[in-house]
Amino acid sequence: MGLTVRSFVATGIGLLGMGAGLVLAPAAAAAAPACPYPYVCFYNLDDLSNPAAKMTGKYQVVTSGWQWFTGSSRGADYVVNTRNDDVVYVHMTDGKVICVENNSSHSFINDEPARYADAVRISSASNC
Repeated sequence: MGLTVRSFVATGIGLLGMGAGLVLAPAAAAAAPACPYPYVCFYNLDDLSNPAAKMTGKYQVVTSGWQWFTGSSRGADYVVNTRNDDVVYVHMTDGKVICVENNSSHSFINDEPARYADAVRISSASNC
């Protein structure tokens, strides 16, 4: 392949990549708001890239007891723990407690039987 053809191919591939980025940019901008460090955030949908997903609440304080939900976080579908050293315990309405490791997330959407989040406790423990 000559130099001119290679340049043309490279330019074409680069333009395709830029075009793909332009198509994806609006979808990313419409996604649910990112959970900032050092928070634990709750969302109303399992797929955070879904434009309908919205953050229902965020929590930051390490506590020895439960922080009971009084607003829209009650029944949340998804939790994100952005903390580096702390685990999060999520209390469900049926009494089950789910531990979420640091820098990870958990979906409640497909739990059987169906469970609903009703409280959170952020612990300074480094693992579950």
